[in-house]
Amino acid sequence: MTDIHRHTPPAELTPTACDECVDGTVLPTRVLNYKTAFQGYPYIVPVAWIGICDKCRARQSTAQEHQRWKAHYEQHLAAAKALLDPAAIETLRGRLGLGKKEFAQLIGTTRQSVHAWGNAERTTPQGRGADLLLKLVFAALEADDGRVDVLGHLLAEAKKWGVELEIATAEAAG
Repeated sequence: MTDIHRHTPPAELTPTACDECVDGTVLPTRVLNYKTAFQGYPYIVPVAWIGICDKCRARQSTAQEHQRWKAHYEQHLAAAKALLDPAAIETLRGRLGLGKKEFAQLIGTTRQSVHAWGNAERTTPQGRGADLLLKLVFAALEADDGRVDVLGHLLAEAKKWGVELEIATAEAAG
């Protein structure tokens, strides 16, 4: 697992002149519970190293530090089972009795995408939209009558990504 609790600043984060105010010095600073976002989804990095100007308080982060945060975020998503893994995708396709081409036609994607998502050696998982659709198909297969509480399902999935939402219902609006 990524060392998200690092106690020393990364080597690439060194004191530098501030680009914002020019008078200050950007100093490596350890920040606990740093709020950030990846692809629009909120995430709190337990320990982040950022540069903060001692005069104007401008903040800077390095590409390497940002990659460390992203790796930890992805590990968090994997632990939360936020995205279906390749085996689950292949299981779903098998339960439907469809080949890759037919499965792709069913969910509105390409055979190449279905192949990539089901590959245990994949380097990039399916996008969140495709993943939600796959999970809804799974839920429909699991339901006795094939019916799925789509909004309830989507809200539960959003929580895995750190998003808490309240949906206005027809009853609440009326």
